[in-house]
Order: sequence, then structure tokens, then C-alpha cells
Amino acid sequence: MPLVGGSRAATSAGKSGGRRRRRSVDDARREILDAAERLLKEGGPDAVRVQAVARAVGVTDAAVHYHFGSREALLDSLIRDVGRRMQADLAEIASRWEDAEIDLDSLLALLDETYRVRGYARLTAWMRLTGWRPKGAGMFRAHSEALHEARAQRADDAGEIPAPLEDSLHLITLLNLVTWADPLVGAEWRRSVGLPATPEAAARFRQWLVDLLQAHIERETGHGRR
Repeated sequence: MPLVGGSRAATSAGKSGGRRRRRSVDDARREILDAAERLLKEGGPDAVRVQAVARAVGVTDAAVHYHFGSREALLDSLIRDVGRRMQADLAEIASRWEDAEIDLDSLLALLDETYRVRGYARLTAWMRLTGWRPKGAGMFRAHSEALHEARAQRADDAGEIPAPLEDSLHLITLLNLVTWADPLVGAEWRRSVGLPATPEAAARFRQWLVDLLQAHIERETGHGRR
């Protein structure tokens, strides 16, 4: 069984009488996941291979297999890890909605950073096509409900009937769908209607989307007054 994250450099130092570096299990897993994410961001899913990750961390291939079992399990762990981090960020964003000041720009920025910049749109699309299925459900449910509660409070303050919960669920679904799909096929769709396929055009489209959804919220209901 390999040492916990023992590196080639550390092993050589041990043989020559130097002090060997030992990582804890948690530290070793964290370093491997961080290296895998860097490779994903730089080269897409195909770049995240056990040998490349091991080389980036300075451990043996066997050490990566020891912690994650296989490349597929490493990729699955990468998705689960970003999901946990997104949950914390989403909770922080949703906490600001409690003051009934609903700002979708922060949510758009988080989704765009995750799906486009860090490469998770490509990774999840690639894994889905190879048969991977996400486990669990409801990742965005609490935050959709927080959005609904903030909107309901605004409607109550204005003496209006609030939009149903389903409206907020649809809004969060739409924002996720578009920000996930845009890094994959957005440029082609914009080009199909005569828009430029440039990063600047993509940024304008994302801002147009969030402004559209923000305007939908600002109209608030259209469900009438009490």
C-alpha cells in the first residue's frame, strides 16, 4: 500500500537521510483534487488523467489510485467537491436575499465561474455522455426557496399576491441551464443569429439574461393585489 501522499521527492530525501514529508489523508486528497481542477481548467476533461495529476502533485500514480480508486472516481469526487463548495457560496448569497434585496448578479457570477471558468460545464457534459449520472438531488432547492421567501416578503410589503414557489424554481433552473450550456454551445448559437462568437458577446448575453430575470422579479407578480 502506498504511503499517504508520499512524493517521489520526499522518498528520495528519506533515502539520503533527509526528512520525509508525510501528508495526512485529508491533505493528500485536497492536493490531488486541487491539481485535478487546475488541469481541468487548463485543458478540459481529457487533461485530467491519473498520471498528469500525480505528476502535478509529486506523488506516484499508485498514490492517486489509493485515494480515489480510478480516474472515473477522481472525476466524480471533483464534481462532488465543487458541489460542496458551491453550497457554501450559495448559502452566503441567499442570506443576503433575506433583506428582500434580490441581486441575481452574484448568483450569475458564481455559476459562470463554476461552469465556464473552472470547466465544470465541459466536465459534467463529458461525463454525462459516458453514462455518468449525478447522485442525490435538491442542490439548489434551499436557495430557490430563499429566493421565493424574499419575493413573497416584497409582495407582502406591497400588498400584492406573491408569485408561486414554482416561479422561483423555474427561474433558478433557467439560470443554471443557460450558464451551464453557454460555455458548450453558446458561441455557435450566437453565430447562428448573426452575433459575434467572442467572449465580449458572451458576457453581454449573460448580463442580458440576468437583467431579464431581474426585471421579471421587479415586476414581481402580475398576480394582482390582495
